[in-house]
Amino acid sequence: MNNSPSEFRAPFEPSTLLDLLRFRAEQEPERQAYVFLVDGETAEIGLSYGELDARARAIGALLQNRVQSGEPVLLLYPPGLEYIAAFFGCLYAGAVAVPVYPPKSNRHSLRFKAIAVDAHAKVALTTSSILSSPTLFARSPEL
Repeated sequence: MNNSPSEFRAPFEPSTLLDLLRFRAEQEPERQAYVFLVDGETAEIGLSYGELDARARAIGALLQNRVQSGEPVLLLYPPGLEYIAAFFGCLYAGAVAVPVYPPKSNRHSLRFKAIAVDAHAKVALTTSSILSSPTLFARSPEL
């Protein structure tokens, strides 16, 4: 019987989501991590563990230069893979992710503003199309 240390290695048990992402990115970088279903049935695009980890690390590095560990970051995204990468990016930076669905009406804009104010977030991550929305920030220039 071979008594090499590898025979007695305990199975990997991640203690955090980042531990699990790192493990999957190292062990199975090409394996699909997430698939976005456009209409709930039709797959639009997917994201491998390697791609997700790379995107999340880049976002995390960007955030580390802008927020302190434990600070809130608004995630202003529609449903999709960009949100997933931003969420993991917050984890890498040690920031607190505060998901906020992009408002489409004045009522939802008030809800968004209330969440942003309550969270005391100094930073928000979003898409370029949401950022360039003429109505979202025009109603709330302080944001």
